[in-house]
Amino acid sequence: MLHSGLYAVLSEMHKRFWIPQYFSAVKKVIKECVLCKKTTARTIKTNQNAYRDFRIDPPSVPFRYVFVDHFGPFNIKIHGKNSKVWILCLSCLWSRAINLKICDYLTTKEYLRSLQLHCFQYGIPELILSDLGSQLVAGGNIVADFLNDPELQSYFDENNIKRLRFEQYPKGCKKLGGLVEICVKMCKKLIHSAVKNYVLEYREFEFIIEQAVHLINRRPIAFKESLRDALDVPEAITPEMLIHGYSLASINIIPNLQLSEGDLEWSIDNPVDEIRNKYHKLLKVKSNLIEKYNFEFLTNLIYQATNEKSRYKPVDHKKPEIGDIVLIKETNTKPSNYPMAVVKKIKINELDEVSEVELLKGGSRELVRRHVVNNSTLETEYCYLG
Repeated sequence: MLHSGLYAVLSEMHKRFWIPQYFSAVKKVIKECVLCKKTTARTIKTNQNAYRDFRIDPPSVPFRYVFVDHFGPFNIKIHGKNSKVWILCLSCLWSRAINLKICDYLTTKEYLRSLQLHCFQYGIPELILSDLGSQLVAGGNIVADFLNDPELQSYFDENNIKRLRFEQYPKGCKKLGGLVEICVKMCKKLIHSAVKNYVLEYREFEFIIEQAVHLINRRPIAFKESLRDALDVPEAITPEMLIHGYSLASINIIPNLQLSEGDLEWSIDNPVDEIRNKYHKLLKVKSNLIEKYNFEFLTNLIYQATNEKSRYKPVDHKKPEIGDIVLIKETNTKPSNYPMAVVKKIKINELDEVSEVELLKGGSRELVRRHVVNNSTLETEYCYLG
């Protein structure tokens, strides 16, 4: 039957044979077929990933546990010439606060520069979590090697400073959305929706980025306690309040910047003419930014929290072990062409679930790290086929 599946085999067998408990018998035989497994094996699913450990009891200090990621590019003008810049997003895993830094290039040097600027603002983190981006991995290795100096270690011990750790999550982890990736997504949508197809000057773009940071850190993440009979809606707790201890009073202090695009008045004697000269474009970007903020954080967040009925439903966990043969799922590839690999190392979380594996590819002999939901497991007895 050319591995056509369970029901096709049953249909053909009914024409010639009768077998007691035929469904279970045929299913058991087909389950042992390696070729059938390569096309029908399901991916492993876990109830959670290993990154819950970072959220159980993080230090109650802003930006001690940080997630970093790049997004972009954005088209801007520098001295009249078109150029591209990227944004480094630093998300606090405790307060959910966000800090954005502009990177002129997507290089290790720019990443280290932006990270140093962040440390000047909020101090040295204890943990920096990222994906496997080449700039992020290379920059983390440079800093880690530098901090291994004996004099620095003794200084950290004397001042009770914990050493900075860099960790990267493997490719294929889809459950970081509620933890950190949603912060990157919010920043991208907010800035892209505000800038649209405008090409701003570098200083104007820097202005928009700082305003975006201010707006994002004012989003509600929880509500203060209130009496049950109180008629007023309780005040929202924001990342800004967790960082500074109170809500910042933010108004435009430059005259006439609140005018609409059609209300601009030009005056030679006005000392802010140079600022207002290019602000007709910036006004439109600013209104787009505030409009997107009001929609994203005050309406859409409630929908995102309840749009999936099975979001918190527990799932069965099939635990892979060292020596298992697995398939590595690849986009735009047929299941029959998935590369096979052997499990060499496993990472177990606090619920005794395997959340990460290190695989040895059979063809290229390459070692790769993957999240377990990206692998289709075959049975251990077929290890000799690898």
